[in-house]
Amino acid sequence: MPIQAKNVIAQQLMDKLHEVEFPFEARSFGEILCIGISVQDFAQAFHLGTLLGLGYGRVAHDKIGSQRILIFQDALVDITSD
Repeated sequence: MPIQAKNVIAQQLMDKLHEVEFPFEARSFGEILCIGISVQDFAQAFHLGTLLGLGYGRVAHDKIGSQRILIFQDALVDITSD
């Protein structure tokens, strides 16, 4: 599902995630869509943090089964039809 950045933080994060070849998707956080990233465990989450660095706003986490999701609350996106 293609997504489009709605703000600078989202565009910068999407660019960086493409650069480090890490997949991402749109995830809902309350009533907004944000960039979400699935990680296997906290070790992978910490590794991703070292690749990304700081400056991408607030991060929440969720757990669905054994999957952990990092949600970048300030990286707002829309789903596009392409």
